[in-house]
Amino acid sequence: MSNTTSWTREAWVAAADIYDRILEHPFIKELAEGTLATEKFDRYLAQDEIYVGNYGRQMFELAELMDDPAQHDMFYEFAKEGIEGEKAMHALLIDRFGIDTKVQPSPVTAAYNTHTEEAIRSGSRELGLAAMLPCMWVYNEVGLHILRSAKLDGNPYREWIQEYGNEAFTQGVREVLKLADCYAEAADAQTRKRMTSAYVEATRFEYLFWDYGYYGTRSRNSLR
Repeated sequence: MSNTTSWTREAWVAAADIYDRILEHPFIKELAEGTLATEKFDRYLAQDEIYVGNYGRQMFELAELMDDPAQHDMFYEFAKEGIEGEKAMHALLIDRFGIDTKVQPSPVTAAYNTHTEEAIRSGSRELGLAAMLPCMWVYNEVGLHILRSAKLDGNPYREWIQEYGNEAFTQGVREVLKLADCYAEAADAQTRKRMTSAYVEATRFEYLFWDYGYYGTRSRNSLR
C-alpha cells in the first residue's frame, strides 16, 4: 500500500480483503506469468475498452467539480495523460490479438459505470473522487505487485503490466490520493462515511471486472 494519510488509509483498510482476493485471482496470477488464455484476456479487454471510454469522460466531468484551479489542472492533466496511455496500450493489444471490441457491456461493466456515474451526478467532488479512485489506485497497486514478480520476457501482456506499474502513473496516483485526503479532511463525518462506502463498492467492481474476464460470468468465488 502507498504511504498515505487519514481517509485514504482508512478506505484502503476497509477494502483490503477485496484487494487481497484480487491478487489471488487466477486472472491476475496467470497474466503475471504470461499464461492467461487469450480468450479470457480478449473478453476482459473488450469490456475494458467500453469502460475506459466512459471513465475518461467521467474523469473530465469530475475535474469540472473542482473549484480550485490548481487541483482542477492537476487532475485534468492526470486524467488526460492516463486515458491517452491506456488507449494507446489498448490499441496495441487489440491489434496484436485481433480483439473484437464491438460487444455489449457486461452486467458488471454496466453496473460499475452506473456506480461512478451516479457518484459524479451527485455533484459531490468528494463522492465522485472516492468512486473513481479504485480504477486508479487499485490498478496501480496491482501493476506494482505484478511487476515485482512478473515474467516480462515473452509475456504477451507485458504492455498492460508496464502501463499500470510505471513511475509516471504511480506519481499521478499519489497526487490524486493527496487530493482525496484533502477533501476528506474538510468533509463532515457523514460525507467521509459515504466516500468510504463508494470506494469499497468500486473496489468490489474491480474484482468482479477481472472475474468476468476470466469466467465470462459470475463465478462461484465472486463477491456476493
